[in-house]
Amino acid sequence: MANNQRISLRLLVGAAAILSSAIAGAAQPVISEDRELKEFDLASWACRDKPEGDAKTPDAAERNRLKNRSPSDLASPVLKSMDTAGFLQYVAAFDAQTKGTRRKDLRAAQRQQLDPLEKQIASFTGYLVLAYAGPPEATNCGSIDFHDWHLELFEKPLDHAPQIGDPTPIICEITPRTQNAIFRDNIRMQALAGFIRAPDMTIEPTGHPAQKIRVSGYLLWDDEQNGAADVGTTIRTFGANKYQQPWRSTAWEIHPVIKIEALEAATALPTQSPSSTPTAPAPSPKTVPALSPSASSQQQVVTITHPVRIKMPYGETVIPRGAKLPVVSHDAKTVMVRYLNATYAIPIASTGFR
Repeated sequence: MANNQRISLRLLVGAAAILSSAIAGAAQPVISEDRELKEFDLASWACRDKPEGDAKTPDAAERNRLKNRSPSDLASPVLKSMDTAGFLQYVAAFDAQTKGTRRKDLRAAQRQQLDPLEKQIASFTGYLVLAYAGPPEATNCGSIDFHDWHLELFEKPLDHAPQIGDPTPIICEITPRTQNAIFRDNIRMQALAGFIRAPDMTIEPTGHPAQKIRVSGYLLWDDEQNGAADVGTTIRTFGANKYQQPWRSTAWEIHPVIKIEALEAATALPTQSPSSTPTAPAPSPKTVPALSPSASSQQQVVTITHPVRIKMPYGETVIPRGAKLPVVSHDAKTVMVRYLNATYAIPIASTGFR
C-alpha cells in the first residue's frame, strides 16, 4: 500500500511539473519575426473591421478604438513639431493629476481634459534608438502577424541600446492600419533605427547611428502603461521580460503613427554583392549558380512566403513573411532581390515567385 502511495505521489508530482511547464510556456507569447516594415494584406485580417479589437471592458474598447484610428490625410491641425522637452511639457498638467491612474477611474474634470487632447494630431521629433515588432495584443485581436511597431524616440542619439542609467524615451506606435502608407513612403526601420529588438528580446545593432526623425500621428494616453514600473525619467532595472523599467517618460504616446519623415540623411548601408548570399535555407556563396537576368525581372516584385535569414554587412536579420521585394534576376532555384539597398539571393521555395 505504501509502495502504491509513493508511486501515486511521484505521478502527481510529475503531472504537476508538466502542467507548470505548459503554463509557463503559454505565458510567453510568440512574437513576430518581423525586423522590418512590410505591406499588409488587410483583407485577410480577422480584426480589420473590429477597431475595438478583442476588448473585454468598456475602457479597453475605448482605448483600442483610439489606437486603431484610420490613417488621416493630416488635414486636421497639426501641433507645432515638439521635441522631448516640449512633448513632456505639453502633457505635464494632465500627467501630474493622473499618476498611476487608469482611464476607468478618471474624475469628470480629468475626462474633460483628456478628450480634447486625444483628438489632436501631434508632430514629435527625436532620435529613433530602438524599434521592434510588438507582441500579440487584444488591440489587434491577438494576431502575431498583424502587430504594432514600437518606436522608442530619445532626445539625444545613443550609441548603445537603452541601458540602466539612460533617460527614458517617448513611445510612438505604427499600427497595421497605418503601416502600408508608411511602407509606401519608403520608410524602413533598418535604415532609421540604431537598434532592433529581436523576437527573443535580444538587441541587434543596425550598423549605423540612430537617425533623427519626425513622427506625426494622434496623441494617445495609454493608461495601461501608467504604473511606476512603466513611467519614469531614468531606466533603473530590467524586468524578467527583458524590457527596461521604467521604459517610457510618460504614458502619452503618438499612436497611431500616420507619417514618418527622416530629418537627416540616413547612413547608407554598404551594397551587398550578388555573391553574398543568405544563410540556410538559402544556398551558400559557393553553391549559388550564376544568375541570368530576366528581361522582365526589372518589373517584377516577389513576395516572401517563408521568413528568410540573411547575412548583412553588420550582422544577420530576417526578411519577414509577406515582404514584397523587387526582382533583379532569377534562375530555376534562386531569385535575386533588392532589400535595404543591397542584393540578396533568396531560394524560390521561400517566395511566391513563378
